[in-house]
This record gives sequence, structure tokens and C-alpha cells, in this order.
Amino acid sequence: MATSAQINANRANALLSTGPRSVEGKAASSRNSFRLGLTAQSLVIPGEDPAELEELTTALESKLRPVGPIEEALLQTVVRAQWMMRRYTRIESEYLASRIAALPEGTDYPLGVVIAQDAANGNVLQKIFRRQQAAQREWYRAMETLSAVQTNRRKAETEPDRPLAAHIPDPNRLRFRTSPAPAGPRAPEPPENLALRL
Repeated sequence: MATSAQINANRANALLSTGPRSVEGKAASSRNSFRLGLTAQSLVIPGEDPAELEELTTALESKLRPVGPIEEALLQTVVRAQWMMRRYTRIESEYLASRIAALPEGTDYPLGVVIAQDAANGNVLQKIFRRQQAAQREWYRAMETLSAVQTNRRKAETEPDRPLAAHIPDPNRLRFRTSPAPAGPRAPEPPENLALRL
């Protein structure tokens, strides 16, 4: 536990603190409290346009019209996943363009050469593809869950006795559809193997 002298010294030191003074220090300090909101600047990295993220967010918000914190959180996931899909697509094209530009002049089939070189040395394209697929799965799960939550909410609004969380699908559970048993006579049972009874 701090003594009263330590507490007083800490308060006196805090009064002298003026925060970061350099441009780099201010930039680092500005990232201390990233918030994850629909317009979170933490999603924007150097080279990306914050206005493009804002436009995407506004378009999805007006299309999906979230109500309440659960739907807003799902919309945030949709925005983030779609933003990541765009980013990985851009990364892939920039990576390929830079690798093709590094090839000797007059190389035949430069894209094929780059893909073969990449497969032999690090397989960066496969890693980018996996990240694209992960973002796409996240997008589909969030959209499916948001749709189910909104449908459930609308039904609950029209039927006040119905519980709100009645049929929200679990996005991590596989769904298997089974066909109903065929109507009509059953197939005969196979004969019993008497050798197995011993």
C-alpha cells in the first residue's frame, strides 16, 4: 500500500506531466484507447482511406438497420469482416504486382512464374487466401446471426408473449438436414449372422 508521502509525490508529478510533445509520441498516445465502434479508426491502417470505411459503415447501417446493442455489435462484426476482405484482396494484388515488377524484363508468363516462386518460398499467397477465407466466414456468420436476431425481434414485437432469444442459431454448430423416412413398406432386415453369436 502506498504511503501518504508517495501519494502526494505522485500527485505533484502528475501536475508536471504535459503528455507527449513529439508528433510520434502524440500518434502513439492517440492509439492508447482504441474503441471498437462502427467508425473505429483502429480498423484503418496507413494507405487506407478512413472515408471509405465511413462510407461502408453508413451503407451497411442503412441497409441492415440494427436495433439495440446486440444487433449493433453484429453489424460491427459485419463491417470489420467486409473491411478485412477488401484489405486482403488489395494485399494480394499489391503482392503480385510487386513480385511481377521484380522479375527480369521479358519474362514469359510472369504471373505463373511468381506463383511458382511463391509456392516454393513461403507460400505467402496461400496465407493471404486463408485470411480472406477467415474474414468471409466471419462475415457470413455475422450476417446469418444478425438476420436471425432481427427476424426473432420482429416476431417478438408482433407477438409480445414470445421470448426474444427463442430461435437464435448457434453460428458454430453444423446443421444437417435429414430427409424423412420413405413412406411405404420397409426393406427386409438382413439375415442374422449366426457365427457372431458364439
